[in-house]
Amino acid sequence: MSLELILESARKVHKENSELREFVEWPDDLVKVDQPSENIPATELVSKFELRGTEETQNLIEIIKENTSLVNWQRTYKEEEVGSDFLNRYGYYELIGPEGHYHSNKIRGFIAYWGEELTYDWHSHEAEEIYFILAGSGLFRTKEGEKLLKVNETCFHKSWQSHSMITSSEPILTFVLWRGKGMDKLSVMDEK
Repeated sequence: MSLELILESARKVHKENSELREFVEWPDDLVKVDQPSENIPATELVSKFELRGTEETQNLIEIIKENTSLVNWQRTYKEEEVGSDFLNRYGYYELIGPEGHYHSNKIRGFIAYWGEELTYDWHSHEAEEIYFILAGSGLFRTKEGEKLLKVNETCFHKSWQSHSMITSSEPILTFVLWRGKGMDKLSVMDEK
């Protein structure tokens, strides 16, 4: 089945990237879970994603695109928090984790997408996090500074560190890993 292809390709990306490996070991407690497929407006955008990655990321990008209709796409936030345009051009699914297609108590691993010209406003969560850019780019911001991330680059967020991300003229497709306390809770928008 195609979910296995996504998992194996994600495992290969993890194995080949030292920052991902140093962040967290690949879990040895994975159990496949029957999750319902769920499509959201961003599902079609991901299936038509045109940006190319690198030799390290392109296989995972193609497998993600080919299997958008088989996974359980989610949106964490409500319209009053982020607006309807954001909700229509953003989404993720949990590949690995407590509620993922592959259950693990050790990490959470998400495939996440944001369309062009979107602001993912200030938010935080207890779990530590690392973003890995599969394709596209985004300006990642913390209170300490900002950095434009492109394909094959990573960004680390500490527990409860407020952070945001802005896309410009191109969308972004990411592989995101969580570790540590708070993996059972999702992100919350920070109070303004």
